[in-house]
Amino acid sequence: MQEDEKHILEQFEARLRDLLGKHKELKEENRKLAAQVTEKENQLIELQGRFTDLEQLYNNLKQARMISLSYDEVDKAKEHIGRLVREIDQCIDSLIKQQ
Repeated sequence: MQEDEKHILEQFEARLRDLLGKHKELKEENRKLAAQVTEKENQLIELQGRFTDLEQLYNNLKQARMISLSYDEVDKAKEHIGRLVREIDQCIDSLIKQQ
C-alpha cells in the first residue's frame, strides 16, 4: 500500500505542477488580453472623437453648400426678374409706339 500511495502522491504532484503551469500561462494570456482590450478602448475613444469632428465638418459643409445654393438661386432670381422687367419695358414701349 505504501508504494501505491507514493505513486498516487507523485501523480498528484505532477498534475498539480501541470495545473500551476497552465494557471501561470492563462494568467499571462489574460494580462495580455486585458492590455489589448484597454488599447482597443483607447482607439475607440480616439475614433469616436475623430468621427465627431468629421461629422461636424460634414454638417458645416452641408450648411455652406446650402448657403451657396441660396446665393446662386438669388442670383438666378435676380436675372429672371431683370428679364421680366426688360420684357415689360419692351411691352410698354410697344404700347406707347402704337398710340
